[in-house]
Amino acid sequence: MPAVDALIDLLFPDGPPEPVGPPPAWPMPSDLREFFTRIGYDNVEVDNRFAFGIDRYFFQRSVYQQDVLWQVHESEVLAIRGTWVRTPGTPAYEGDWDVAVDDLLCFGSDDNGNQLYLEAVGDPDDWAVVVGGGGVGWARYTSGATAYLHGLLSGDLHCPAFTLEDWPEATLDVVVRHH
Repeated sequence: MPAVDALIDLLFPDGPPEPVGPPPAWPMPSDLREFFTRIGYDNVEVDNRFAFGIDRYFFQRSVYQQDVLWQVHESEVLAIRGTWVRTPGTPAYEGDWDVAVDDLLCFGSDDNGNQLYLEAVGDPDDWAVVVGGGGVGWARYTSGATAYLHGLLSGDLHCPAFTLEDWPEATLDVVVRHH
């Protein structure tokens, strides 16, 4: 998978770490499964400010974030209009979408309160990446999780939620963990 190779090369220019274990067996996009299988860890932290993973706390973290979204937006559906959450029923235009809070699985975050979600609808390989939550805007990407992560961390992709203005750096400080 080219996006997996590109992300591994970006994060681990000297080669991936020695694997310590496989990813969990639950459903996930095949590109994420391959990435976490090849690096042998289930959590990645970049520059001590952005992290993503699929560890044993994945579902607990997702339920917590779903509760936060329900409380903040007082709705089971987020009406994303442009890059902002609006009142459900607000007219949608091209590029706008509605997402059920229950469909969002949190697999990452940054140090500004923004979250990285998988929109778990249908076949896992068709799950979109949804980002937002920290007050700077929302976005949805259908490119695949590893292609999104590579674009974000390389600076090739602009995302309204993760601004990362001082990225890309010549080298990224990457820490991996396995829970």
